[in-house]
Amino acid sequence: MTRRSDYYIGRREFVAGVVGVMGAVMAAVVGLPIIGYLVAPALQSSGGAGWVPLGPLSALQPDQPSPFTFSRLQRIGWKRTKMNRTAYVSRDADGNLIVLSDICTHLSCKVRWDPAQQAFVCPCHDGLFDQLGNVISGPPPRPLDRLEAKVEGDLIFVHVEA
Repeated sequence: MTRRSDYYIGRREFVAGVVGVMGAVMAAVVGLPIIGYLVAPALQSSGGAGWVPLGPLSALQPDQPSPFTFSRLQRIGWKRTKMNRTAYVSRDADGNLIVLSDICTHLSCKVRWDPAQQAFVCPCHDGLFDQLGNVISGPPPRPLDRLEAKVEGDLIFVHVEA
């Protein structure tokens, strides 16, 4: 005579267990890629820092900042976007290169060089900066940001953060 085990599982419990395991496997197969898709951009870097070529040293204009435009891929939220930036390059009294960002330190508007005023002008709130980026007037709390630069041969390079 055969004896039933103390761990007997009825048909209903067995089918319920199999259906539960299959449901969990299907949820994992569908859910894990979705979770990976949503979380992966947050775990990736937004493009590395590096040296970007601006242009030839011979293109510098004497006695006023020269605008150089460059592009960077930048992550904004979940999307990678090509951003065009401008850096203004000039020389100080000792002949050293000065590379200034075109972003106002007040509310991040783009400044432009006005040769008539001999100053950088912020169109948003009339902030003025001198040729070295120092605040002349207006609401900006600090000078324009200086970018690290180097010269290799005749090319000017600027270091851009990630």
